[in-house]
Amino acid sequence: MRVIMFQDRFAELVRRGIKQQTIRKSAPCKEGELLSLRRWSGKPYRSKQKTLRSAICLDVLPVVIYCDGVRVDGNAVPGKYMAVLDGFRDWYEMREWFEKAHGLPFAGWLITWRDVP
Repeated sequence: MRVIMFQDRFAELVRRGIKQQTIRKSAPCKEGELLSLRRWSGKPYRSKQKTLRSAICLDVLPVVIYCDGVRVDGNAVPGKYMAVLDGFRDWYEMREWFEKAHGLPFAGWLITWRDVP
């Protein structure tokens, strides 16, 4: 089982099943693996982890976020579509978040999941 941690701003979206993907710098899982999606109960690394839900990894695909768009597995994907699926209000919020957190262009991995039956 692989653990994927989420910031508080995304935790409720994950818990409610609204957010079913994440974009990460490295790929902490493989297709078909059982995932434990969690958040910290307090300070990161100094508090207990709370499980938001269990899921099965569907895909791990390369993603690049540019100033003007997103490419997943080499294919252009509408920024607004990707932003909403990833828990942001819109493309502008997502682009700003990634630019501040990682710089653009950002190259990483898109991880998608589904609930455990």
